[in-house]
Amino acid sequence: MHKLIVAISLSLLLQVAVIPARAEAPSAGAPEIEAAFLVKFIAYVKWPPGTFSRPDAPVVIGIFGRDPFGSAINTIARSYTTNGRHVEIRRCTDVVQLPACNIVFVAPSAMGRLGEVVTTVAALPILLVGDSPGFLDKGGMMNFVMVQKKIRFDISRKNCKKANLEISSKLLKVAHALR
Repeated sequence: MHKLIVAISLSLLLQVAVIPARAEAPSAGAPEIEAAFLVKFIAYVKWPPGTFSRPDAPVVIGIFGRDPFGSAINTIARSYTTNGRHVEIRRCTDVVQLPACNIVFVAPSAMGRLGEVVTTVAALPILLVGDSPGFLDKGGMMNFVMVQKKIRFDISRKNCKKANLEISSKLLKVAHALR
């Protein structure tokens, strides 16, 4: 119950503030904070025209590999809407499911398959997010990092551009590192 309260509180905090430069990372709360960031990133990414089949189509976040978020991401996603779009969470077990997503979180347990993931979504407007060392160097676009006990994120502008995704300057400003 405590984790659910933390996740909801964080979600509300993120909605009030533009993505903060730092989010507090209680030792047991890192997955919930990453889940809130993942959902909130939607408001700061511009997908190319034609990405969505209709104006109210949901933004689909796929989780590939062992899900570190549990029910927290579902709770956060249920309460979030941006530009008339709701958020749908899918747990993906096969790379063939990934092209149906707009954001794919590659869990640490799936890092051994990152090359396959990158090949599968190459040239598609899909934001690849992870939280593993070397993720951006291997084709990822945004990577969570721990900096002084706080969850932050790095962004690869080059990899985002390859996918034809435009990242808001507001998000770029609060990134820990840009590549």
